[in-house]
Amino acid sequence: MQYFHHDNVRLHYQDVGQGAPVLLLHGLGSCTEDWLDQIAALSNNNRVIALDLRGHGQSAAVRQAYLMRQLAEDAQALMEHLQLPTYHVVGFSMGGMVAFELALQAKESVQSLVIINSGPQALANSAKKRWQLMFRQLIISVLGMRSLGRVIGRKLFPQPNQRALRERFESGMAKMDKTSYQLALRAISQFSVQSSLPQITQPTLVISSDQDYTPISHKAEYIRLMPNARLVVIENSRHATPIDQPQALNKVLTEFIGSQCRAGKQTQSPDGPTLQQ
Repeated sequence: MQYFHHDNVRLHYQDVGQGAPVLLLHGLGSCTEDWLDQIAALSNNNRVIALDLRGHGQSAAVRQAYLMRQLAEDAQALMEHLQLPTYHVVGFSMGGMVAFELALQAKESVQSLVIINSGPQALANSAKKRWQLMFRQLIISVLGMRSLGRVIGRKLFPQPNQRALRERFESGMAKMDKTSYQLALRAISQFSVQSSLPQITQPTLVISSDQDYTPISHKAEYIRLMPNARLVVIENSRHATPIDQPQALNKVLTEFIGSQCRAGKQTQSPDGPTLQQ
């Protein structure tokens, strides 16, 4: 197992493959294990680094409040720890929020950006979003994390043939530290980089499932504020696209990241990692 320390937190990561570095940032209540299909596909041509965000997976539980920018600082510290000055970033859901922050914090390092079922702000000021956050907090307080996993899993994977995915999700949520999850919810509710979108000039691919929590039109609206972004829709998928449509997602990811690597004229360093000229 691979660990490093940043900001007094022990963080776990996976590091697989060779080539241009790709950093994967998972969603709320998730971990590096939920990227296994993407790691397998991308590591054929890239060095893939998947980080367990603080409080998630095999990273240490947290007891103090934090902001999304601090998760981006964790990610940046990991890439510095690995001596990778340039890399591509893929963020899903909450990980997409971290990716937005990272693109702003490390403009020279982030070569391209993929945002999956996420956005530049949490929209916590909407009544619907406030209710969703309150509902999750209530279930956690009264019934616990496994029950929350069961409720969310039924929404993410409603089809009869998705039973194994529901059970996998529920089991993963049952292992999640309750306080860490609640602090992550708090960080999400406070997140917004909407006003900074014109500053994100890296090539950006925004991926939306056709049945995501937020409509496709919401993603189409915010990418208009980004100088170099485009939108792709994956059909027959709900919010957890990396899990319910891995093959379709992997095809889009490998094509986009491959095109960015070719455009950037990647070269192999003597030590192994790929560096940007």
